[in-house]
Amino acid sequence: MQNQDLMKLLAGLGAAIGLIDTIIGFDDKNIDSSKVILLVLAIILSAIVIISIIVPHKFVELNWVICVVIGIIMIVYTSLVGGILVLVAGFVGYTER
Repeated sequence: MQNQDLMKLLAGLGAAIGLIDTIIGFDDKNIDSSKVILLVLAIILSAIVIISIIVPHKFVELNWVICVVIGIIMIVYTSLVGGILVLVAGFVGYTER
């Protein structure tokens, strides 16, 4: 398995875990505006990564810089485990250079 394939696999797993974490976190009874903003942000970030993997050249080309930035944003604001996987995917993509 090449580094590019491993990067796509880790990023896809991280985005899927982030999306599942977002859906599970949406089941909370007390919803305020900041929680809604973070849930929308998590859905958007996960969707960007998943769409980048499915349609690589039409939307956003998935490279290591995008994975690192999205991974850091996911760790800070949305999902820890999903963000770590996307961040590791970015570092794996960096080693390919």
